[in-house]
Order: sequence, then structure tokens, then C-alpha cells
Amino acid sequence: MISRLSRLTLATGAAAAAIASALTLGAVPAQAYTTSSNLFASVNLNGTLAYGNGVTGVTHLGTGQYEVTFSADVQQCAYVATTVNAYSQALQVFTAGGHLTADGVYVETKNQGGGLTDGPFNLVVDCGLPGWGYAVVGYSANLVRSTPGVTLTSLGSGRYDVTFPGYIGRCAYLATVGDPGNGLVYSPSGVYTGSGPNPGTVYVETKNPGGGLSAGIPFHLAVICPSANSVRVAVVAANGRIARGSRHTWSFSPAQGQYTLVTSRPLSACAAVATRGSIDTSVPFDPATLEIAPGATRHTVGIQVRQLLFFGGNPASESFHAALVC
Repeated sequence: MISRLSRLTLATGAAAAAIASALTLGAVPAQAYTTSSNLFASVNLNGTLAYGNGVTGVTHLGTGQYEVTFSADVQQCAYVATTVNAYSQALQVFTAGGHLTADGVYVETKNQGGGLTDGPFNLVVDCGLPGWGYAVVGYSANLVRSTPGVTLTSLGSGRYDVTFPGYIGRCAYLATVGDPGNGLVYSPSGVYTGSGPNPGTVYVETKNPGGGLSAGIPFHLAVICPSANSVRVAVVAANGRIARGSRHTWSFSPAQGQYTLVTSRPLSACAAVATRGSIDTSVPFDPATLEIAPGATRHTVGIQVRQLLFFGGNPASESFHAALVC
């Protein structure tokens, strides 16, 4: 399983073209795969592993500092994560390459004032499997690494178009502020997604804790499509209705800022990640925090959306992108 992942990560030539074409909706039917090669982890507040796939261990390095070690070299991949609700206000999560090994992903959880705080989180590693694409953007608005054929356009302070070689108009766009190497991300900033000017482009904004557009914020972007194996995706409107996503996946909003995703498969051993983002080409004007919450049944997962603490931290009904990786 892992050797297959490594081959895909390092693919060139015809293999690279195959990965690029797999981003086209429906190019790789999900039912064609029976064993998941997805790399993910759900980590408890104290640094123990709740569940995952391809994980060999988790190290709690210090308050709010974790390293998740996988059974493959993940240096050339992208790392997206979402905190799991544990406090009255949302934490934020930041990623980087491993500090202990090339097989690791370094994760920090912080309060919205920037202080390191222990917190549970879900982590998903995107190495470009069929139905997946990624881009890692550095501090200087530079494309550090990506799946083949990706291009980056800087549109101004904190605004980007990331263009993929295939059709991704039915996919979900997940993003996390993260160092492009194995350094530290010091600022508790945010990253937000939406659709670009064509169905191959993701629009991205990076903002400071006050909600203002800011340059110099690095991020990891994962594009996850319904064709990806053992994954369900959902792009959800502010009213709780799904704008696009995988088959047999539904959503509803029982209260302000509260959302429930429902699927036809059990989710108890899957990692949910989510990003505040527009369902179309609209600018994701209102920044917000997102956290994962337990679902009422084994086929559901909760998403909590709140204003940034700078604006009061109250529950807020805002659109978002989500992926349930199993």
C-alpha cells in the first residue's frame, strides 16, 4: 500500500499525466478501489492517536506541539488539518514538515491570541493519489511544490489563483496555514477558499486574525474530488444545503453555525477536515473558524462555524468545504 503511494508521489511522465487526469470528475470511479491508501490521523488532546491510516506513531512534543509519523516519506506532500472542538472557543491549527523524521508532519494547535494550547485535531496528508491534487505556497507567494501541472497566480496582497490541469469544479478545496518546509508558523492567521474564474482554478485568500487580507502567509491546499477512493466531499452553503459533493452525502443545519454531514457509510474511523470557503466564485468575505464535532450517529459528523474571536466568536452560518477521509 505504502509503496504504491510513494510511486504516485514521485511519478513523472505518463504517470504524472494519469494523476492530473484523475482530478477530472469521474475519471477514477471510487468503487474501483477496495483498500484505502489515504494517509490521515485523528489525534487526541494529549497526543494519543484516536485512529488513522498509515500512521506509525504520534509524539506530543510540548504544549500544542505534535508530530504525526507515517509509514512513508511525506516531504513532497501537502498537510491539511482541522481542530476538533474541545473548548468554548475554537482553536486554530498549523502544519509543517516533520521535525523528527521525513515521514512526519509537525502540527501546532493555538488559541486565537497565538498561544500554544493542547487541542485535538484531524490531519490529512495529500500526496496526489487519483482524485487528489495539492499545492504548497510559500511566504513569498511562490509555488513550493504541487501535483504536476499546477500554476500559481498572485492577485495582490493575500489573494491567489491556483490552477490545476484538470476539471475540479465538483471538488472540495481544503486549506491550512502551514510552513512549506519544516519550520514554524508563528502568526495565527487564516486561509479561505472559493472557485476561481474557470473550473480548473481555486481562489484562495489569506487573512490576519482581524480578518484583513495579508500577504506572506504560507498555506497548504488540498483539492479532493468525489472520485477519490474512500473519501466523501461536501461543499455546503450557509443554509446547510450541499452545493456539490459526493453521492450519498447530505447536510443540514440544525442551528446557527451548526452543521451535520450525513453519509451512507460509517464515519467512526474517518478524519473530517473543513475550510471556510465560498460555494462559487464569491469572495469568502466573512472569515470564520471551523471545528469538527462528534456526530449524533456513526454515519454523521458535526461542523461548528464561529466568527473569529476578534469579532466576538459567536456561532455563524457560513459556507464551507469539507472532506471525510477514510
